[in-house]
Amino acid sequence: MGRRVIYKIENIPQNSFAERQWDEVSRLQHWYNSEFKWSSGTISFKRFVVFPNVEGFSNLDQSVWQILAQRHQTLRERGMSEHEVVEQLERDCLVFVKWGGYFDDCLASGFTRVADNEWNAFLVCDFLLKVSTLCPDVTIHIIDEGRFIKTGTVWVRNGDVILHTSRMRTSWFLDEMLLDKHIFSVVDPEKYNNHQALKNVIPEFNKLQHAERLNVIRDWNWLGYGDGYDAHGDDTTGFDLNQKVKQFLLTD
Repeated sequence: MGRRVIYKIENIPQNSFAERQWDEVSRLQHWYNSEFKWSSGTISFKRFVVFPNVEGFSNLDQSVWQILAQRHQTLRERGMSEHEVVEQLERDCLVFVKWGGYFDDCLASGFTRVADNEWNAFLVCDFLLKVSTLCPDVTIHIIDEGRFIKTGTVWVRNGDVILHTSRMRTSWFLDEMLLDKHIFSVVDPEKYNNHQALKNVIPEFNKLQHAERLNVIRDWNWLGYGDGYDAHGDDTTGFDLNQKVKQFLLTD
């Protein structure tokens, strides 16, 4: 499994957004996924994950997929929002729904596999910073399994970046990073113009000799946990997401 950037809006009273606000988030997400090149995965920020009830509708002349498509179209034509449609499909027992996205106890959540493509990690966090201004009444928790976010994790709310010292991967040099307003790494996008996609499957891996397997796997950096920066966790030139942050806030 390649290195991910994970994002969550927890289901707590302090977090709320309107349907129209999430519509803007969905449009922005589509733009990012369409406009930029992704080598391992795209942005997938979801309010729900839907699973068709295949077993419950297996003995009909129509497949569950055809029934779902027709029902979905009918409900949309009645003026229902996508969220309302899914709620009705769940009541109709046509689907099973995991509300809140991929992670438990969330209003919305998701992840993007970025492997060692730091430009993709930049784009995900750039997107999420914008989302926090589109939905100013939510706090988005962002976790980087790699090194683009120097502290490993941050929270963003209405353009601000919040750091909880007790919940970060490391607090080394935190005072210095805050003083310099440098929590996100500087990334040169040109380094990733021809970046190869992460391969999660190695053909006929089980047939390889032990030495061949070690050569393929190397030190597991193929999963994207390596450090490809020029020096000290930054590229010499490039885009600096720190400049887009309204303010950095520190709390326990």
